[in-house]
Amino acid sequence: MGDGQRADSRNHKDGRHWTTRSQVVRADPGAAFAFVVGGAEDGIVQWSWTCHPRGRGTVVEQSWQLLRLDPVLGSTRGELDALSDYMASSVETTLLSLARWIAEAPTV
Repeated sequence: MGDGQRADSRNHKDGRHWTTRSQVVRADPGAAFAFVVGGAEDGIVQWSWTCHPRGRGTVVEQSWQLLRLDPVLGSTRGELDALSDYMASSVETTLLSLARWIAEAPTV
């Protein structure tokens, strides 16, 4: 996907399921990828991944930034702290899924 493209994604947490529409805001093959949930103009959260060569492999860093408050994510300090804790605890799962997807992708 390239800059500006949009995609829908299915999400799940605590038995709830929902769909979001996101827009790619950065796509540098082999270096970085970022998208904004809700779109670049009125987004809620920006997700980013950057890749750095290290030895024979690559270090991938994942980050997210809350761009504006939204009741779906929480409206109290306690709810936002819980969201931050959840995001921090889910990083390993996300990165392991990314590594599996890359390993299984056909080579061009």
